[in-house]
Amino acid sequence: MGSIIITSMLSLQNISGVRAKFYDIFEMSGIQLMNRLSVEVNEIVDELNHLSTYTILANSSTPINEQINMLQRHINFSNSEYLAVSIYDTNGTVIMHTSDKPPEGNVLQEEFFKQSLAGETYFDKNPEEIAFNQTGFHLSVPIYDSNKVIKRIMDVEVSISFIDNVVNNTLFDDGIENSSFHFTGRIVHSDGSVIYSTSQKNDLKNMDGRPDLNFPLPGPSITEYEKRNSQNTILITVPESESARKYQSDGNWTLLLEGNLSPLMSDYNKTVNDFLISSTLILLAAVGVTIVAVKKITSPITHLKNSALDLSKGNFGKEITVEGSNEVKDLSISLEVMRRNIENSKKNLIRKVRERTRDLERANEELRTKEFQVNSINNELIISNRAKEEFLSMISHELKTPITPMKLYIEMMLKGNKSANLNEFQRKALFIMHKNILKLETIIEDIFTVYKLELNNFPINKENTNIVELVENNMSGLSPLMKDKNIQFNSIVNATGSVLCDPVRISQVLFNLVNNAVDHVPEHGGEITIRVDEGVKPSAISPNGNDNKDHKSVIFTVKDNGIGIQPENIEGLFKKFYQIDTGIRRKYGGTGLGLAICKGIIESHGGKIWIDSSYLNGASFKFSLNAF
Repeated sequence: MGSIIITSMLSLQNISGVRAKFYDIFEMSGIQLMNRLSVEVNEIVDELNHLSTYTILANSSTPINEQINMLQRHINFSNSEYLAVSIYDTNGTVIMHTSDKPPEGNVLQEEFFKQSLAGETYFDKNPEEIAFNQTGFHLSVPIYDSNKVIKRIMDVEVSISFIDNVVNNTLFDDGIENSSFHFTGRIVHSDGSVIYSTSQKNDLKNMDGRPDLNFPLPGPSITEYEKRNSQNTILITVPESESARKYQSDGNWTLLLEGNLSPLMSDYNKTVNDFLISSTLILLAAVGVTIVAVKKITSPITHLKNSALDLSKGNFGKEITVEGSNEVKDLSISLEVMRRNIENSKKNLIRKVRERTRDLERANEELRTKEFQVNSINNELIISNRAKEEFLSMISHELKTPITPMKLYIEMMLKGNKSANLNEFQRKALFIMHKNILKLETIIEDIFTVYKLELNNFPINKENTNIVELVENNMSGLSPLMKDKNIQFNSIVNATGSVLCDPVRISQVLFNLVNNAVDHVPEHGGEITIRVDEGVKPSAISPNGNDNKDHKSVIFTVKDNGIGIQPENIEGLFKKFYQIDTGIRRKYGGTGLGLAICKGIIESHGGKIWIDSSYLNGASFKFSLNAF
């Protein structure tokens, strides 16, 4: 054995010069080849990125045939290396394809689609069968719209022949192969698969038919001397440069140049072969003994491991039985118990899921039915509201059209010197006509106000309003109503500060309440009072009994000494068109809308209106507003 080693060392010294010569040639050619290959791939990437900027590809309104024709023209008239182009939407479904073999299935989970959907240009460096029964690669890019939003993914199928062109133009044109020296060039993926080989012989075929290395990929150094296939070879490895890469990929390529030195090193080969044979025999004998000893120990454990893997993958149907030591048997029994429990739990869970699914389907069907019914009712309401709006608009127009000129003529006749030509009966008649015209205008306005309140289309412009000024302004405006009956009109303000309200709408409420009171007080000795007091909302009392000043309210009261309201009439008092059948109503008329309008306005302010049933000297109406 010692003589074999010494002979091998001497042979290595004699051959070192030859190795160095071919090593230099190999290294230079390998680096040049990988550089050219990187340049070629980057050029394809640049061209693809340029193609993806065509706005027609991101426009979904453009006909598919027109987009396919544009892509086909680009393939036919450009210097591109790709054979076919596929366009996918963002859900992974193919939209168009230029070849005779459209892609099958959804690519949502494919790596090239995920990378491009994330905005990357992606090059799948593992070849596969592509269009026209050729072998090639997938290269994909995102397609953006005018707002820089990814709308589609473009996948290009590039023929592997572009590698063949680069290799032929680099290695064979440089003339590094001669009669006494032969080499094999291979491009290897980082996962160990052979992407390309200058030799027609494959070292090994894996499951999908692609060649793999029959030896480990050399280490990180750029060069490596090795012996392969029982022949003396020089092996040069040149990794792909990542510095100039313009894309993302699933791995890297490494160039392996393997040169045969057998004609130059026959003695060296014989020595090495003898050494390898001896070492192999010894190694095989040692391995055989070790395998027999270890197998007996590891076989039950391996069986348990495989059973555990099956459980982790959800395969619970296979019974676990392992023979071995007591510990192994106990572990086997525990795993079998666990398997049965999991299998039973799985069956129960599936049963419950199916039951819940059926319940959800029934509930969903009921919801769809109810949704349809609600939509039908809603459509009917919309049609009804539209008809009501059109009807009210028509009525308003038809009523106001004759009233307006009548009102103007009567006011002209009652003003100035023209009234002097009228006798007392004529003037009284004109006054009555004018008063009834004003009432008719009020009725029309009240009808529209109630309609707007029903549609929540009643404008409320809240502002910080001084309480004293609000009462004084309304006292001045309402005083003329008291002249006919010589009514005593009073105000009592026991509150200071402001309220958050629409003063115009609150004045409308006070007018309606006071106007009702005027109609119901006696002819002589009538009295109407507007009173304002501070109050506190019930919800504003803190747990410790203290008032929360941030939630104070103001109570407005309008009371009179009229005929009052019977308890049985209080419930419907604020309903639309509700009227108490009394002689007063028949005398003064009315629509029954005034109190309904008051209620709508006050509730729009977040307040509340009611009648004080404890007041027995007439009628007392109260409403609350939030203090500012």
